[in-house]
Amino acid sequence: MALDVISTHLYHMENAVEHHADRFESLQDGSTAIFRRGQPFYFGIKFNRPVDKIKDIVRIVLVTGPAPAPAKGTSTALIVKDKEDLVEDKWDARFSNFTGSTVTVQVQIPPYAPVSVWKIIVHTARKGVAGVKQHRVETEVYILFNPWCPNDTVYMDDEIKLNEYVLNDDGKVWQGTYKEPKGYQWFFGQFEAVVLPSIMMLLDRASLSHQDRADPVKMSRTISAITNAVDDYGLVEGKWDGSFEDGTSPFAWISSTPIFDEFYNTQQPVKYGQCWVFSGVIVTICRALGIPCRSVTNYISAHDTNTSLTIDMYIDIAGEKLDSHPGSYTNDSCWNFHVWNDVWMDRPDLSKGYGGWQSIDGTPQETSDSMYRCGPAPVEAVKRGEVNIGYDTTFVYTEVRADMCVFKESEDGYWSRVKTLPNYVGKLIVTKKIGEILPGTDDMEDITDIYKNPFDSPEDKMAVKKAIKMVPIAQQIYDVEESQIEDVELKLFDIEQITLGESFKIAISLHNTSTEQRTISVVLSALSILYTGTTINKVKRSQANIVLNPNQSENIHVYVKPSEYMDKLSAHSLIRITAVVNVQETGQLWSQDDDFAVQKPELNIELSSEPRVDEPCVATFSFNNPLSVALTECTFSIEGPAIHRVIKFRNVLPNEKNVTHKEMFKPEKEGQPTVTVSFNSKQLTDIKKTITTTVQL
Repeated sequence: MALDVISTHLYHMENAVEHHADRFESLQDGSTAIFRRGQPFYFGIKFNRPVDKIKDIVRIVLVTGPAPAPAKGTSTALIVKDKEDLVEDKWDARFSNFTGSTVTVQVQIPPYAPVSVWKIIVHTARKGVAGVKQHRVETEVYILFNPWCPNDTVYMDDEIKLNEYVLNDDGKVWQGTYKEPKGYQWFFGQFEAVVLPSIMMLLDRASLSHQDRADPVKMSRTISAITNAVDDYGLVEGKWDGSFEDGTSPFAWISSTPIFDEFYNTQQPVKYGQCWVFSGVIVTICRALGIPCRSVTNYISAHDTNTSLTIDMYIDIAGEKLDSHPGSYTNDSCWNFHVWNDVWMDRPDLSKGYGGWQSIDGTPQETSDSMYRCGPAPVEAVKRGEVNIGYDTTFVYTEVRADMCVFKESEDGYWSRVKTLPNYVGKLIVTKKIGEILPGTDDMEDITDIYKNPFDSPEDKMAVKKAIKMVPIAQQIYDVEESQIEDVELKLFDIEQITLGESFKIAISLHNTSTEQRTISVVLSALSILYTGTTINKVKRSQANIVLNPNQSENIHVYVKPSEYMDKLSAHSLIRITAVVNVQETGQLWSQDDDFAVQKPELNIELSSEPRVDEPCVATFSFNNPLSVALTECTFSIEGPAIHRVIKFRNVLPNEKNVTHKEMFKPEKEGQPTVTVSFNSKQLTDIKKTITTTVQL
């Protein structure tokens, strides 16, 4: 008779350690095993009697997907043999040990196996006897990408980078402005129990075949789609209009964990996210699956809506800047910052030289092959201007290297291009440095040079030339020559920062360098904007007409009071000051913007005592309300290792000082945990503080 399987054991933790998977929480109850492809795992089987090596046949069958088939790579049947070694580049199995009626089997996973949930069935038979007995192993087996395996296409040959881009579950997403970048801690939580089941649910919704889940290029492209909820009922629903009453404000999230918890429990897209939220959860997904990944922020990021490689600005006959073409031909914009992701992989689908970092983006901006997704675009192709290489490389190239084209309305209603501002976007591209989280910008890494060449260098000129050659619309635009006398020198004075409640000044200097008189129209304005660059409120506008004699200089300014902007700010508290200047005699047109963030009150955190394991400690959070209105719908969010809390708080009085909340916690283990606390309300949002403390025994 064939062997009967009494029990099986997948040595969950022992295998997990060898597979760099021992931090996954779902291993704790023994119901799940997690392996990485390109490596072997050990599998214990207890039979009803000892194995007869000559007459008994033991076969290990592994299957995944709704219709497993060997030809699709979703099914394999391995006859277990008594041999010394395994073949590393394909499915294989051997007996590793015999102890009475218990055997240990070693199974080799090939480096091209689909990344999915697999089932294991043990088949037993006996030579010369008809029939096969089957035993289905109840344990779910996740097979993940293996960046430690040289034969896996996501291989990364640097242990320090692997620790950061795969194993680190804590990091930063960068916001603010290019003059004042701000890094906010984000807990990725890729090892939390809900993450892998949620990812598999999302992949099923995307209808990505299990066969294609072996390919990190197709997987990362799908990840960029399933992160947003537009096409396939994905993870997070995006919203930018500032009204979040029926969900959670994007500014309240400081961790991926509660997002995956809500999605897993409701199986509904989570409300709401914006670009940094999409980027944060993509890091979680990719690192959980074994794809090296990092969050990337591009300051002054172009959103090109007509694939022209340019951002188009329109100024009407009155000297007003318009948000879009008046005929809706294009609706280009410059985001104050935009956050996407880099993923690491080889590109066997492309020519050599395009492996390494690839850009993907989960924020739904433009469709790609009829779906809201972006990438993977090889960063090297972006830098070279080879916009025909990879997926959506044109879009990413424009985000970091677009020129600004200025169009002016004539008296007869026609629009003509009057100026091009080269290299207008991509002022600074950053990610978190490898290593621990540090204060301020100490842990910020400038990666601008991997995305673009120094402006006007021979390499930059060649990249621009290549890109234009591939885009017909761009060829038409760049064929138009500009000819204009520009003999008035102008400068808009930057504003570094102001504190909420302070006045600020919009100031411009003018100098007539010509030998003739110049009649000049000047429009100075202040706008409250979203981080996407979209105007939400007009704060102030001032117009002046002056005459400058030859070689004369003049300064013009206008003050903006707190009462004029306080109730008009967006959640990021961004203000754009703009100057538009028109010289009557020469037709010279000049426009310049400066964006700055209004600084919000500081959130203070004080601990009642030195934290110790299993001893209560009280944290006191406090801040001052600078607004002359009450704060409603108030919450404190706390995020850190083993801490995920959202606390509803009372309404805060207008101009209330020392607003205080106390929260008790009890550390579970020693170390140096980093914790982020965030206060949000309907009127004042995104007040954050991150602290690192030492917990002792």
